[in-house]
Amino acid sequence: MEAKSQDEKVVGSKWQNIIFGILPKYAFAPLILALVFNFIGYVGIQQLHEVLPLHDFSTVIDDHIPFISGFIIIYILAFVQWFLGFILCGRESREFCYRYLSAEIYAKLLCFICFLVIPSTIVRPEVNGDGIINWLVQFIYNSDHPINLFPSIHCLESWFCLRCAFSQKRTGNIYKVVTTVMTLLVFASVVCVKQHVFVDIIGAVVVFEIGMYIAGKIDLHRLYDSLENWWTKVLKVNND
Repeated sequence: MEAKSQDEKVVGSKWQNIIFGILPKYAFAPLILALVFNFIGYVGIQQLHEVLPLHDFSTVIDDHIPFISGFIIIYILAFVQWFLGFILCGRESREFCYRYLSAEIYAKLLCFICFLVIPSTIVRPEVNGDGIINWLVQFIYNSDHPINLFPSIHCLESWFCLRCAFSQKRTGNIYKVVTTVMTLLVFASVVCVKQHVFVDIIGAVVVFEIGMYIAGKIDLHRLYDSLENWWTKVLKVNND
């Protein structure tokens, strides 16, 4: 029994080394908190779409932006950009991770306030024709009510990745270039597939920069440290 217990400890230790080699222990709490905060706020407010007074913030700029269904590919690939961006943010350093994810939380809080105080909507085009591209557009339309638009969460997350990329020391110039191009494409995609209007992009950049300012004054390091201490004790994670 003792030998079996010892083998289990060795196997568990190896798995921990693999997992924490990809993402340090300190990064789990802020990343999971950001995910939970986003889900509760975004999905929760989505349930109010039938009772909130919705506003249309489209301008003459939006009138001149054509509907380009092919941009739905970029719109969906944004999720890959975010996944990579958040992982690399977590790997950079404890201080870096805490500051940028604190900014992300503050920015999301500002977004949720906007969603409640000035809820916006958009008139989507009819999607006609067959093919995988049109099917993807219709799938996104059916899955996502046209509210929670200002500021754009899609653009906020991609801007977060861009800001991280230009401040990280462990990623190179190629990553900066790729992230810049991808972020600009994501900005274009949200208006070309008529998920957002132009001012939603501006709002996303502004709220994240406000979040960065607040995080520079008051980050959430105490909360993140407390959560890390709690979950490592509960799961009996080695602190070597």
